Amino acid sequence: MMKIDLKKINKKDIEQLLLDKEMNIAAAQGLFDFCFYSAESDIDEKNYPKAIAEYLELNLDNSEDKLFYETRIVPSIKKIDAKNYENDYYRQNIHPQPIKENGYELTYLKIKPLQSLPYDDILVDENFVEVSQIGYFTTNFEYLAVLKDDVVWMSTDPNEINTMRPSIDKAKGKVLAFGLGLGYFPLMCAAKDSVSSVTIIEKDSKIIEIFKKHILPLFKHKEKIHIIEGDAFNFAHSDLSSYDFLFIDIWHNPEDGLPLYLKFRKILKNKNIETDYWLEKSILAMYRRCLLTIIEENLMGYKDKDYLKAKNEYDQIINNLYFKTKNISLSSIDEIKKLLQDNSLKNLI
Repeated sequence: MMKIDLKKINKKDIEQLLLDKEMNIAAAQGLFDFCFYSAESDIDEKNYPKAIAEYLELNLDNSEDKLFYETRIVPSIKKIDAKNYENDYYRQNIHPQPIKENGYELTYLKIKPLQSLPYDDILVDENFVEVSQIGYFTTNFEYLAVLKDDVVWMSTDPNEINTMRPSIDKAKGKVLAFGLGLGYFPLMCAAKDSVSSVTIIEKDSKIIEIFKKHILPLFKHKEKIHIIEGDAFNFAHSDLSSYDFLFIDIWHNPEDGLPLYLKFRKILKNKNIETDYWLEKSILAMYRRCLLTIIEENLMGYKDKDYLKAKNEYDQIINNLYFKTKNISLSSIDEIKKLLQDNSLKNLI
């Protein structure tokens, strides 16, 4: 069991971290639900954060609800300027005709004015308070998407664009991408003079077919694009020394991404290639929550026997993390916070 010296650590400091974890989870879920609600509702822009408070049934005369509102809701909401996307290379040049093929639909979707949406990866402060980045436009915003059986499977919405921009900026030389999607990342990389080629590993033959037939022909630098149909994990085990930059994006969200992220981290541990993972901040936040759960259960007296069975993937992650941290001794709140930092989490992984 992780050794936490409560004679040297104020228990209230630990309880605050645990409370913040619960508030992070509640805020993320509440804001996610509000995004769906806002798509069907009329909302007054002047009263936007309070509209969320009303939806979440927060009593702002209550000190706890007010704190939650001021630290999690208000900082999360931002009006997005559509002009930020006017000069985007992909949006200017890639305009395929809508099609339906084999259960897939390539189409254009609209975000209506004042409809909430996640527009970037989360922000995490030094005390591990998470702020979701939720935004809205004041005009219609149209974007390209693929639907599979009428469910959005992949898109080029603002969240996709914003979360990929930092990795696109870093890409250089021979780029390797796991996951094709609508080709936003590989095409944006290939448009750079500093990128000589982009190799994409994609296992879905239908997505490859749609991309090659309807999107790639619209691209000016087709000679830089190389697609390999195959499994990303199998390819990750091969020799990657000829590539200069790797980008991994084979998950839909941080929740389903965490198990895959952990698997990739293990495979790529000794590979000498600069690697970016899509939504890594959010994925690490999920892992941090798992570690905080172990700290909480430590205070509740959990033992080794409580970590021998798993009902799901997240139970297994927590069980593995418990045994990884079993021999760690913590004698100050600063040591606990250091353990929860991103670099420390990556070292544990």
